[in-house]
Amino acid sequence: MINKQFIPQVLPPKVKSSWKDYQLTEAFLSMKGDKKKWSEIAFTLKYTGNNTLINLTLGSLFKSHPILNSVIWGNTVPKRIEELGTGWNRYFYKPQSVEVEINWVLQCLKKHKNILKQFVSLRDKIEKYILLGEYSKAESLLEESLRSIGYTVWYYEMRLTIAGLQNDLSKAIGIISNFNTIHKDLKRGIVPIILSNIFSRSQRSVPSYEYDTELYSRYKKNRTEFQNDRYNYYLFRLNYYQNYNIDDLSVALMMESLNSVIDRYILMDYILRSYKIKNVNNDGIVSDFATMLYDITSDRRWMPYILLSKCENLPKEYYDKDFISILDKYYTGEYDDVISECKEFISNKPYHFDVLKLYCRALLFKNNGFKQIANNADSVLNEIASLIYSVMTEQDNAVSLDLLYQRCKNLYGLSFACGLDYYIKEEKKWDKDPWLHLSTMSCFDPLFTTTFEDNAEKLIYLDWGLKHGEGSVVIPYQKRRVEKLTTEESKVVAYIREVDNAKITFENKEYEKAIVLWNSIIEKNTEYIPTVQTAVEYTFMSYINMGVAYRQKAIRFYVEKYIENKAFVSKVDTRQFMMDIKNSRYEGLKNDIDFLIFILLNAENYPQKQFVLESYCKYENATYPSDLLDKLKKRDHRKVELFLYLLVTDDLLYHHYKLKSTLDVLDEKIKIVSYLKSEFLPNDLYSNMCTELMHEIVAYRGMKKLDDSKIFVNEDAIMKYELCKIDDLYDRFKKQAALARSNRVFVLVNGSDFSHNNAADLIDDIATYSNNAIEEVALQIFNVIRYAFLKSRFGLGTYLSTRIRHGVFEGELRSDFERLNLILNQSGQQYMPSDYWSVEYSLDSEMRKNLYQAQMKFSQNIDFLISTFKDSVIQIRVDEDDGRQGEFNYAVNTKELCDRLMDIESKTQDRESFCKSVMTYLWEITEKRLEIIRERITDQLKPDIFRYLQTLELCIDSLSGHNTLTADLKTAINNARAALTNKLTKVENWFHRQETKFEDFDIENHIRMTMEQAARYYSDVQFEMNVKMVSLPAQIRSEYSSSMFDLFFIFLTNMLKYSKETNQRIFQINSQMLNDDIIKISLINDLQSNIQENELNHLFEKKMNDIAKLQQEGGSGLVKAMTIVKYDFGNTNNTFTIKAIEGKCVVNVLFNIKDMLVDEKNIIS
Repeated sequence: MINKQFIPQVLPPKVKSSWKDYQLTEAFLSMKGDKKKWSEIAFTLKYTGNNTLINLTLGSLFKSHPILNSVIWGNTVPKRIEELGTGWNRYFYKPQSVEVEINWVLQCLKKHKNILKQFVSLRDKIEKYILLGEYSKAESLLEESLRSIGYTVWYYEMRLTIAGLQNDLSKAIGIISNFNTIHKDLKRGIVPIILSNIFSRSQRSVPSYEYDTELYSRYKKNRTEFQNDRYNYYLFRLNYYQNYNIDDLSVALMMESLNSVIDRYILMDYILRSYKIKNVNNDGIVSDFATMLYDITSDRRWMPYILLSKCENLPKEYYDKDFISILDKYYTGEYDDVISECKEFISNKPYHFDVLKLYCRALLFKNNGFKQIANNADSVLNEIASLIYSVMTEQDNAVSLDLLYQRCKNLYGLSFACGLDYYIKEEKKWDKDPWLHLSTMSCFDPLFTTTFEDNAEKLIYLDWGLKHGEGSVVIPYQKRRVEKLTTEESKVVAYIREVDNAKITFENKEYEKAIVLWNSIIEKNTEYIPTVQTAVEYTFMSYINMGVAYRQKAIRFYVEKYIENKAFVSKVDTRQFMMDIKNSRYEGLKNDIDFLIFILLNAENYPQKQFVLESYCKYENATYPSDLLDKLKKRDHRKVELFLYLLVTDDLLYHHYKLKSTLDVLDEKIKIVSYLKSEFLPNDLYSNMCTELMHEIVAYRGMKKLDDSKIFVNEDAIMKYELCKIDDLYDRFKKQAALARSNRVFVLVNGSDFSHNNAADLIDDIATYSNNAIEEVALQIFNVIRYAFLKSRFGLGTYLSTRIRHGVFEGELRSDFERLNLILNQSGQQYMPSDYWSVEYSLDSEMRKNLYQAQMKFSQNIDFLISTFKDSVIQIRVDEDDGRQGEFNYAVNTKELCDRLMDIESKTQDRESFCKSVMTYLWEITEKRLEIIRERITDQLKPDIFRYLQTLELCIDSLSGHNTLTADLKTAINNARAALTNKLTKVENWFHRQETKFEDFDIENHIRMTMEQAARYYSDVQFEMNVKMVSLPAQIRSEYSSSMFDLFFIFLTNMLKYSKETNQRIFQINSQMLNDDIIKISLINDLQSNIQENELNHLFEKKMNDIAKLQQEGGSGLVKAMTIVKYDFGNTNNTFTIKAIEGKCVVNVLFNIKDMLVDEKNIIS
């Protein structure tokens, strides 16, 4: 045996605030270089709060033990790529206090004062160049920064931002690949994961909402408290403006400590902003911290924070005379000067977002359209300014706001994004905290007074501004506003004075007077949307504050302003009002069209909409919504049009209790849209809606119904409604696929395995890597298509729910047991006894009890079996982390997926063909899963049911003393076996694919169906169709169904619209074969009286000769008809003629049907 000497373990001592420097030095030295124990001592030192002890002792220790510097502070100024994020301060100790963690970071920052000052100067210049589109200058400064401040996450973030704005995917991938190539073997730090996400965020082709969802989904799957801390850090760090209110800010500081001192400094801005938002009681300490940071860096960004408790002794540079000059000019209506001064200001300080808003408002008041603000027409600043101008001027600004949100996401690393994000939140009525905006005011701004609750503080702040801005108009005006003094005479333009006077009146709770003032403002400013938005918001609030009796007026006012201009009501937050009226059972409201429209516009869930709609229908004695059409003719036509439009563009009708099927809903919609088209001004929107609905009706009526199968996906609807807006993502995939095929080698973070390290004592989140350039984007585009295929309203999950899961499966398997009186039904949690056997056989209480026990046990077994099978087999799973079981398992190996998508991309030409091919791949997976499910029905479900039947039969044998009952029960059980054998075969047949196929058709029936739809437009026209069609040896193939419908719809609607007005119009339609292949179809109607046939034929000839329009979307119906005949029918020799002759209009359509027939045989005369 070997005797081992016992070596006692030295535990790190807990540092006390009263310690002397020598005691702390001894504590560190006694750990014999153990980095983890050093970290533990440093953690307890941190929480002493003794800054003198921290700085004095550590300074001397670092000289003798340089490695200790890395253990405590990390790599603060990395001079090489491999040093970034890989310091030895990697050990995690759960923080106890945000303020202590902030103080600890401050002690580190103090040691790098010069570097931080250099960074502030570089940051402002680089942000300026990026916003102005001067990317080469920005990149040149970024390269200089490597020498002066070292490698930083910020450096890479700015480079990725530039590459994203340039739309240079190859450049962006190269940036992160070069970094990962060096870092992949270090297995330390979190920077590769951070950069991978910043790369996605910076790409113009990554939809902003998808980025939000993907990031949240990726990091929400935490299993431990530590993982939750780490993932909250990622959400905070990578998507701050959506996650600024995370629970524990201290963890974010600790995680960021792995990065450079510059990155920690940048994060401090977000930390202090969020800490102030969390609690107003934090204002004092936030101000103190900001003062320390300003003393270190002189960074203008800290001024708003300092002002939280200190309004005096501000630095002179806080007052920006150029900004106040712009405000003065704006307030006095000198809009030409505002425009020119904003251009000058923004060329030097483009990060000041509010100046951009003032610029756009000045353009609005000049009413001369948009003019670029920056010299570089392609700069992102011009793009954003143009979008802001569109938001201020468009009636429907949703698209412009979404584009702004996209660009904001691309610019997240710039301070400019804070103001932009708040503006978007305001316009979209998202939850927001005012400090998100106020914290961006880095120079004196009278609006900053809203930070202070006390009027005295507001006046002190404004008086400071007056000392530096003698002669200013805006500052003394704002003082009167603070003092709630209305202003009648002033240099300030009338609309500003009137708006502020109305606000003061509202704040004084003089609501009736305020409404009068606001209505006057609306009348004078209808062309200036932002002004009207404010007036509408306050008018609505005034009505609400006046009490229940004024609710109806509030709603009527809202609806009328919405009709005037949808944008007018965009600032009105109706959420609380919606809750109030619902909770009070709609007290004070009339069941009229105003109320109905208001609910349809503002209710967030269908039950509330459905309840109000059905109540209104009952009130009007209407069974279906379309029954309201006649009753609404005498109502305000504007409101009727809006109500009906909302009704058909919402999915509300799918929830109507009287509409039992999709066809019922489509028929209801077509009635309403036809009414809209016929009753209101000509509108392409309604014509297009009609056409789409008719196509859907034709498709549903012509679809082959394979009733045996319950497995269905409406691929056409998915393509049309779910995958119509993924062009940017598809384009990105194509570009990265091209890179993947090149000879370049890329090293990227594995998109399917972001969080590799689960050790709770290490901050590191070790990434796994891949040299597959398409892995992440392949997963993204596959996830989008897979979601649409499985979980959209047209996907497999929807049909599984309605056709199988929701009661159908149980009903099918239980029905024969119920018919044979073998199984019991539940009431609540209890099975209820059946009277059938006890009454039929006059059973005594003992026999009843025994029979009930046997049936209850059987019922429990069968119901548990059905429920378990449904929940463990008939469920959809999309990834391994999905907690649900299910044989519809669509988790795919990443390499297999990438290979398949690359193959698909190489064989397809556009988004549509690519998506269809991916859905084909998903069907292949589905087919394999269906086979497994069918096997489980045969090998598991069926034997288990029969086993429980056998158990029931054994229980029946024990019921001695009643032979007839026993015999009849056994007969019922045998009958159940026979019935269940057939039922299980039927259920097994459910799990076969139902393909989306449509019926082949004959032309005559198609013409009649088309006329049925066309006649909906002209319900007052009485007509008779005389149809004589030649017989064809086979039907037309189904793929020509929609084109044939469109062709005859054009001609038949023209016949209904332009034919001679008689009590019964006669339409003749006939056909003949001109040879073996060519069919001629003639459509004839009487011309209107007094028509000059020569002039009409000249018009026809002109339109028919307009070949230039043949391939265009627009053009006349005749041009579209020619496009269909020649190109949709696949033969450029096809044609038609139209001519007025002898009082009739004659259309002859000639086309080759040889390749259009089902069996493709030649026609024999």
